[in-house]
Amino acid sequence: MTTLIVYASTSGSTRAVAEYIAGKTGGKAVDVKGSSSIDLKDYDSVVLGSRIHAGMISDDIAKFAASNKDTLATKKVALFICCYFKGDKAVQQLNKVADSLGIETRAYFNKGKKVRENPEEVDSFISRL
Repeated sequence: MTTLIVYASTSGSTRAVAEYIAGKTGGKAVDVKGSSSIDLKDYDSVVLGSRIHAGMISDDIAKFAASNKDTLATKKVALFICCYFKGDKAVQQLNKVADSLGIETRAYFNKGKKVRENPEEVDSFISRL
């Protein structure tokens, strides 16, 4: 299975998680701003990654999902967000965004830059891809 991880990162946390997922899956992590040359047909699964602010994901990721909606509907798609919150608040933000995009496989991560120090949560997410 080939996996593409498309991410938008502001502080580097989302990029760190995306690169970790790519390394573990043998996939390819691509900043959404450089994704226009990527052919989604070359991938079996697509993971979207974004920071979340005020309950909203990156505009670039939202636009990517909208403009590729038909192709993504033919793929296994997952979503992760990197957020400040933990627990119920993070789950609420994650579920709101994932539900609006129609994505079932989802996770949130706190302190994404430290993914290599505590990879269990990301590894659990990877196992569901």
